[in-house]
Amino acid sequence: MLSKVWIPVKKCFQRNVCTVTSSHFLKKFPPTQYSMLSNGLTIATEERSSSNVCIGVYIGSGSRVEDESHNGFTHFFEHIAFKGSMKRSRENLETEISKTGARFKYFTTREFTVYYAECLVRDFKCVADILCESVFNNAFIGAEIEQQKHVVYQEMLQHDVSTQNTLYDYLHSTAFQGTPLAQTVTGPSKNLYSLQNNYLCEFITKMFTAKRTVLVAVGGIPHEAVVSLGQEHLCDVDPCCSDVINLGPKRYTGSEIIYRNDSMPVAHVAIAVEGPSFTDENKIVMDLVTSYIGGWDDSQPRGINHGTRLAHQASAGGLCESYKAFNIHYKDTGLCGVEFISPKLETDDMILTIQEEWMRLSHMVTDNELLRAKNELKSKILTKVQTTTGAFHDIGLNVFQAGYRPSIYEQLVAIDNISAAKVKNVCEEYFYDKCPVISGIGATEGIMQYPRTRSWMYWLRV
Repeated sequence: MLSKVWIPVKKCFQRNVCTVTSSHFLKKFPPTQYSMLSNGLTIATEERSSSNVCIGVYIGSGSRVEDESHNGFTHFFEHIAFKGSMKRSRENLETEISKTGARFKYFTTREFTVYYAECLVRDFKCVADILCESVFNNAFIGAEIEQQKHVVYQEMLQHDVSTQNTLYDYLHSTAFQGTPLAQTVTGPSKNLYSLQNNYLCEFITKMFTAKRTVLVAVGGIPHEAVVSLGQEHLCDVDPCCSDVINLGPKRYTGSEIIYRNDSMPVAHVAIAVEGPSFTDENKIVMDLVTSYIGGWDDSQPRGINHGTRLAHQASAGGLCESYKAFNIHYKDTGLCGVEFISPKLETDDMILTIQEEWMRLSHMVTDNELLRAKNELKSKILTKVQTTTGAFHDIGLNVFQAGYRPSIYEQLVAIDNISAAKVKNVCEEYFYDKCPVISGIGATEGIMQYPRTRSWMYWLRV
């Protein structure tokens, strides 16, 4: 008797092997194009197949270039920039901005201030005209200045209410004490009330010069159109100021500043060391270290199954409610550290755990441990440049600080080329046996004395 046995038929469908690697697509990213006007103003653009555009200016004015009597002037100018120009009244500006539907935005940091707009390509010329006219040809109307003083004062109060903002202000004030980097962006209230329109006009004219400005545009407009616009609207901007603008001394001081307030349920703490500057070759390595340390908060699962060692130590041990690594770069210095929120009885242990992680990075990190951090850092870079606004800030910051924006391919290759040995060397240079800076607010009773914190910045090894 014959029995039929079912035998599955195996078919092999060979897929076409794609020989094109990811580097091929990365090299196809639109390049950044550069030009310079006759007055020294830099233009940097990236043309994309897009129906929208992000255009704006990076200007070298912030709290670092302000003396004590002018501290806060750059930030204050944000509030009157679009309140009237020499050619347009406030009402006309508001009407034209409303017609275009463009979104005008601005912010100020310690080293630069940024004004930019997001709009459709068809409205590009009108929006650029409004932006340039408002920033570089402002009317400095006295009544508007007086009105905005009250607005800025309320903003100062809201800034001080934010524990995170105050924490970072404290951190800068102790790390760079006695230097302009210690000053806040908003400045003291006494400068606000003594501000007059002629003082503000003189200061802005001095700082908003062509050689301190980068015009950036990203979107569906060619480079030549942006250069033509710059020649039309910005060629009259003064090339530079006759006075020497001093950034002040670059001086880092290991120290601490603690504001104890036992009425707060937790302690807000930041601990950092001096990091590399924006143009330092070690910047990308410290960016990778920051990505490796990462962050964690209570909304995530607890336990040992975390990608970073510090995260599962902090979560499993209940050392903090949240933590986040940070890396701040300036022209000639920086701050690299960790901020966290912790119960008062766990603050001491959390600080020691962070320091232990720094020491481990200086001696024991492996190449396999860095894979996750490399992928995360590359993902962050690619995500940022997906939008025209993200690419605008990436170009503006790089060109302003370094004069050049490396391509996406160059950035990702640089990350891949970082070895564990390189990370150890750089961490030993910046972390090992260095004086940290600490700022704390709230239930800070558990923060150990500074000499003990300093003693944990090295290991006694045989």
